[in-house]
Order: sequence, then structure tokens, then C-alpha cells
Amino acid sequence: MAFIESNRLRFYTQIKALLLSSSSLFLIGLIGWNSLVTPVFAQPVISPTVQAVQQALQKDMDYPSKARSQFGVGQVTKVAVLPPHAMATWTWGPTGGWAILIQRNNKWQVITRRDDWIGLRSVVKLGIPQPVAIQLLDQIIPDWRSLPSE
Repeated sequence: MAFIESNRLRFYTQIKALLLSSSSLFLIGLIGWNSLVTPVFAQPVISPTVQAVQQALQKDMDYPSKARSQFGVGQVTKVAVLPPHAMATWTWGPTGGWAILIQRNNKWQVITRRDDWIGLRSVVKLGIPQPVAIQLLDQIIPDWRSLPSE
């Protein structure tokens, strides 16, 4: 804790010195600081669980095919997790869709990956409890209630 306080004090002392110096030096310092710090903070922090879900879905989409050679590798675009269940959206070339995953033996497995809509009842039939399915859908496809139900 003393190390953190020491560094915090040093940081504030440096900022104070910059503020007391001429405004042009402050701007140069601020621009330099921004270029050093922004790339680190600009990266979203992704939890290990979300990373594991992304990797499982990516692996499910990663197989040699005409589509892969034509469109490259599919991309996971959004993930919602309520362990042991997860839902994700994906894109692949001109198409996209959604997937349901379940965690078994500490590994995420794709239950289904689809490019069509099947509705809440079918999601529940795939083994997701209705309250969990609703929460996942709300996170992944906020307007899912306006879509046809099966």
C-alpha cells in the first residue's frame, strides 16, 4: 500500500509541476501522456469467462470450407453469460446469427449455432431455464420480444 501511495504522490507532484509551468509545456505533456496511456485504457477488459465462451464459439466456427476461404474466419460479436449458460452473436461474411453455449466439466460447449431466429420457447427447449433465457436474450438481442415467436 505504501508503494501505491508513493507512486500516487509522485504522479500528483508531476501533474502539479506541469500545471505550474507554462501552458504550452502542459499541453505537450498532456499530449505525450495521452499517447502513452490511451492505448492501455482503450482496450476493453474481457473477463476470462467471456474469453472462454468466445474461444469455444470461435472454435465451433473454425473449420475448412468454401465459406471460410471466401469470407475468412467468423467473428464473435457479443457475449452474455449466466453460468453455466451463455448466448453469443456472430458474423461471418454476409451472414450472422446467434449461439447458445453451456458449461460442462469447466469447458464451454456450443449447443446450437444458428443464422435464423427460433424464439424463446425453442431456446428453453434447448435446456436453458426460462428466466435465464430471458436475461441472456435481453443482453444479446434487446428487441427479441418484437421478433416472431417460432
